[in-house]
Amino acid sequence: MPRLARLPPIPFGWYYVTLRSVTNRRIFTSHAELKALLKQLRTTLREKGARLHAGYIAEHEAHLALQAGDGSVSAITGSLQHEYARTFNRARDEHGSLFRLHYRAILFQHQKLLVPLAHYIHWIRRLDAPENHQNGLWWSTDAIYRGSKKQDWVTTNVVLRMLTRGAYSREIQEEAYRNLFDGPPRSSQARSFRRGSAKDPRILGDPQFVEEMWQKSGRRSPDQTQRTRDYQGDIQDVVMQVIEQFNSLCDQRLPPEQAVAWKRIVTSENLRSRSRKRPLPLVRALSASYLIKHRIATPTQAARFFNCGPKAVSAQRRRFYDARFRESFGAKPEILFSPASTAESSGEMCRRL
Repeated sequence: MPRLARLPPIPFGWYYVTLRSVTNRRIFTSHAELKALLKQLRTTLREKGARLHAGYIAEHEAHLALQAGDGSVSAITGSLQHEYARTFNRARDEHGSLFRLHYRAILFQHQKLLVPLAHYIHWIRRLDAPENHQNGLWWSTDAIYRGSKKQDWVTTNVVLRMLTRGAYSREIQEEAYRNLFDGPPRSSQARSFRRGSAKDPRILGDPQFVEEMWQKSGRRSPDQTQRTRDYQGDIQDVVMQVIEQFNSLCDQRLPPEQAVAWKRIVTSENLRSRSRKRPLPLVRALSASYLIKHRIATPTQAARFFNCGPKAVSAQRRRFYDARFRESFGAKPEILFSPASTAESSGEMCRRL
């Protein structure tokens, strides 16, 4: 079944957001890059009017408990990922995305779940498999809550006052924090934060809260909307990354004249037209392969998005353009979604030649 469409933005809603790196890439590889990521996170939160209440960032993932501003979570994550990836790639003379196409966001009931969520986020490193954290390069807001580090862009007073029933003494707050957070979170709560609620994996709270969020968002229960969901936003996210990565590959692997011509043609508008000018059919077919394989959209939904017939995204047509892509770029189409290392790409190109 295709993934659930995202909920419409809830102004000043509370969200648990998870970002993950693409295959074969790390979000940062040094303390300097981690510092640059935190700087961009701080800038993005301030620009969007959002607040971070708890966070954990490792080389392949980021977990954030935040309250959005009057905009959308997509605007926050999109700005953070785009601006940081541009800084990261420019410094390393690399190309392509650092983060996976889809972030995970759970709208949660902060009155009941902010403290348990912060507790879970601060324990992820110890709950997770050790092999996921091999070199120990990571960041967490836990040290800020314990008073050993000061970062004024992280909001701690909400959690601390919840722990002490409104007490303002920092000493009392930190003691209450240690009493709870020194021990692990309850396993049932950890499972909830990984899966969302049974009624709707996009929302976490009591039944009344879930119903209220359905009413605010204009969305019904997932069981009632499986045939009527709008997948356009998720499909558009995939297509925009394909365009970005395709343009980078054109610059790297095609003659300059052909690269300029193809980059001019491959736009979101042209992909959704009925034009069959090269290389539009190829990019449509490869995008459709990813959408269908990862259950983001059905073949019918992909065809509807691209305003083409079902034959254009059929399995036979997708296999045909898979082979054409390999011939043109000397690499598997997966490089459009999870860019391989330079060594792997160069090796494949040498084997082709």
